[in-house]
Amino acid sequence: MQVSNVAVVGAGTMGASIAVALAMRGYPVIVKEATDELLEKGLANIEKLNKKRIEKGGNPEHIQEERNRIEGTTSYAKFADIDLVIEAVPENIDIKRSVFEDLDEYTNVNAILASNTSSLPITQIGAFTRRPDKVVGLHFFNPAHLMRLVEVIPGLETSTDTVETCLQFAQSLDKLAVRVDECASFLVNRLLGRYMNEALFCLQEGLAGIEEIDNAAREFVVPVGPLALRDMNGADIGLAVAKFNYQEYGERFTPPAILSEMVDANMLGRKTGAGFYLYDEKSGQKQGPNPRVAELLKSLKTEKKSDSFKVERLFLPMINEAFIALQERVCAAEDLDPALMAGLGMRRGPLTIAADIGLKECLEMLEDLHKTYGERFRPAPLLKRHVWARRLSVL
Repeated sequence: MQVSNVAVVGAGTMGASIAVALAMRGYPVIVKEATDELLEKGLANIEKLNKKRIEKGGNPEHIQEERNRIEGTTSYAKFADIDLVIEAVPENIDIKRSVFEDLDEYTNVNAILASNTSSLPITQIGAFTRRPDKVVGLHFFNPAHLMRLVEVIPGLETSTDTVETCLQFAQSLDKLAVRVDECASFLVNRLLGRYMNEALFCLQEGLAGIEEIDNAAREFVVPVGPLALRDMNGADIGLAVAKFNYQEYGERFTPPAILSEMVDANMLGRKTGAGFYLYDEKSGQKQGPNPRVAELLKSLKTEKKSDSFKVERLFLPMINEAFIALQERVCAAEDLDPALMAGLGMRRGPLTIAADIGLKECLEMLEDLHKTYGERFRPAPLLKRHVWARRLSVL
């Protein structure tokens, strides 16, 4: 199927950025919001993104041409001619149900209905329609017009043709399109969650301070440390995701207690001016570690079980989860590292890090940590098999 025109439902942060990404690659885009007020805000979001692009050296004439490809609406009147719809409404299954029931009614029977959900089940969303074979996950990463990764997630009923069309469509946007089998949080956010949690456990245990953890992670492989990243995304969102993953995957995804304490104290990060760091009210610039975090940590009275902090410990749970994901055939082995690098800005993916450390050494470290900390470090059977086979890497 050839995709010629696209619609985006929802013009918040992600919807606006997706619309810009589409227009940049020549697609005419209809952006729909529920009310005139929300549409006005959504179009203003698009203008802000384009203004930043111009400030960073973008050609004003070209950017205006792209903006002219975007049309705003509050109705489904023009959706009958749309080839692909991308839903980007809030992560609430009831809201998504309402949207997909409407899309099923107002779009032509051959139109593909995609969700930008970062975690909700595609099969469940597809069941809200009479065309589950045409429903798929298209998970862009924020900001969508800059980030290179798109996860393409088929549900149980999604057709091969729908998946292939969406992979080609994402590639036409100059994105790295990776097919990911349906699972909670999909691929990149699932692995990210293990690393983010471990950073909080290390802080909670008193193995290292806020800046020490972030600086070590940055020097090792990531552009932004895990605690600064948590402040960017919001502790409340982080807690909701952590609870969801725990519900779906069990004990190895147990949320660190400090996260709940941060939310209860309204220390959510940049949006409240204080999280793991303090932020200037006017500029929003990071000022330094938040001293109130130390008070919360004292109240938790976490037992210290290790003598020292090693940066590899942050990434061992991510590496282990990567092997579990490969066991489950969530993605092709050759796609895993590129997806993590494109989605998170890592300089090396977890499989490469594992090979650099040594698979045997990774297994030995996980086994030692498993004895001390329990389930969250239980080694993946696939990692064990690679070590038994004396393999030096997955690829």
